[in-house]
Amino acid sequence: MSAGSGAVCGAAAGNVSCGSGLCCSETGFCGTGTSFCGGSGCQLSYAPACDGNQTPLGNDTSKTPRPLFGNVPYGVGISHCSVAGKVALSFDDGPYAYTTELLDLLKKSNVRATFFVVGNNMGKGHINDASSGYAPVIQRIAADGHQVASHTWSHQDLNAATREQRRAEIISNEIALADILGAVPTYFRPPYTRCGGACLAELLAWGYHVVNYIDTRDWQDGGAAAKTTYQAILAQHSPASSAWLALAHDVHEFTVHHFTQFMVDTARALRYDLVTVGECLGDPPANWYRPFTWHPSERQC
Repeated sequence: MSAGSGAVCGAAAGNVSCGSGLCCSETGFCGTGTSFCGGSGCQLSYAPACDGNQTPLGNDTSKTPRPLFGNVPYGVGISHCSVAGKVALSFDDGPYAYTTELLDLLKKSNVRATFFVVGNNMGKGHINDASSGYAPVIQRIAADGHQVASHTWSHQDLNAATREQRRAEIISNEIALADILGAVPTYFRPPYTRCGGACLAELLAWGYHVVNYIDTRDWQDGGAAAKTTYQAILAQHSPASSAWLALAHDVHEFTVHHFTQFMVDTARALRYDLVTVGECLGDPPANWYRPFTWHPSERQC
């Protein structure tokens, strides 16, 4: 029997599922709206209506050939750049309301960065749905010379997900990104950097470089310590012998309006070059995406 609106649900409530059209929130209650259904908080196994359980329109990418090309390792966590003197700025969880402003700032500063895109989080709608308005933003990210990578479909903890749920998090985001860009990224960042042995093995099979990071903590306490954290990390060694892969989030107003320019100015003052993740790993742009093939019968409806 399924639970109704306001009822308890989920693993902590005896594995009770919510009824049709309802979502099981992170705190274990059935309901509707972003606070129940949006992104990583929704308990996928107990609510079919969770955003993460919705499949985007687009061509199924799961049969795309997955050759492993280039010299960057696949299916292992990468936390540092390998080319000395580089800093790779990366932004997670978008696109969002501030992403266009961030692109304007990066263009003015002549900086290329990497965007780890989430397909359907924070109640923003599917990124390839015309009504969301995000497809042109992602197309601009690529057109401006930035790197587009995957950060899952709905920002679920992959270690807590089932194998089938992990697959859906990977493939649904591919479907949406391929619909927008005509290609599938080869770079992937697990939410919370949680990706154990089974998860890494699956990402290897799907042909992904798994990128972790040095966390600036721009998400914590309104970014209170982010500038100090970032500056201290970069100042540890000289550009002649070190390189850094920094994480921030384009879903935070602080990051776009106050922190990004600081990151750019600090890196340049310390004589680091600002590049994409692929560039900081010595990987040419041709390796950042793979083409995909499909048949009309595989169209998702």
